[in-house]
Amino acid sequence: MKLLSMLEVKKNMQRERLQAEWEAIKRQKQELKREDDACRIHLLDPERLCPNLSQPRKSFSEESILKLADSIRKYGILQPISVRRICDEETPFGGLYEVIAGERRLRAAKLLNMQYVPCIIIDVDREDSAKLALVENMHREQLNIFEEACAISTLCEKFSLTQEQAASFLCVSQSYIANKIRLLNLTEPERDLIIKNSLTERHARALVRISDPVQRLKVLGYIIEHGLNVQKSEEYIKQLFCHNEQTQEQKPVRKMVIKDIRIFLNSLDRAVNTVKEAGIPIQKSKTETENEIQLIIKIPR
Repeated sequence: MKLLSMLEVKKNMQRERLQAEWEAIKRQKQELKREDDACRIHLLDPERLCPNLSQPRKSFSEESILKLADSIRKYGILQPISVRRICDEETPFGGLYEVIAGERRLRAAKLLNMQYVPCIIIDVDREDSAKLALVENMHREQLNIFEEACAISTLCEKFSLTQEQAASFLCVSQSYIANKIRLLNLTEPERDLIIKNSLTERHARALVRISDPVQRLKVLGYIIEHGLNVQKSEEYIKQLFCHNEQTQEQKPVRKMVIKDIRIFLNSLDRAVNTVKEAGIPIQKSKTETENEIQLIIKIPR
């Protein structure tokens, strides 16, 4: 019995050792596969590529996608799509990948019913994928000013970054980040009008100075209607500020109305007592008639 027990223990130990070695081989195989993935281009089925939920670009021009599809038809996809693996190849329905950079190319490829698209697989997690998607779009200047502002704001909120940390990550100044985020004070209708009428970021930044949304929308309409450039828009808004300040200064000062004369008399009594407590020999006398109250306060020189 003891001999059988010892043999069983040895078998278990050998089984555990083999299992550990097999796990180590699998890990090494995965690491080699990741290194191999990063060094070569993979041809993947477009249907296995998923959009990046953190994609900062929210609107895709149908016309630009059609032009890109026409270019791809003639010359092919010249730059591979960057993706990350989100589902292993061993699953019954095949591997799935999330697009990090290149969603426009993917959309154009699907329009052309391409069977495969060239991809580079990058070994990153969801957080780094979101950051890379933002950086890639910013560097390519494909985002409009509000998409970029929203992306930066989301980056700060989602990953608990300060404006200083976001600026360091994106290699820009902190004031650049602050100015971008301030643009989000504009309402959605205002943003749509700015983009639709091809106004610049400086137009938007000038409008942000106006805190009242109703007045701001009126000013925006005036700028669009008269085709004001940035300089004239800034001057117009500056004149509005000056006019508002002058109007406020010209408003009559409201005088205090004392409805109960007793409140006024009590205030005078307190004032006289305060002066007496300060060591000044003040004297007060009061005479009342049916029509008036006469107060005489004497303060020595």
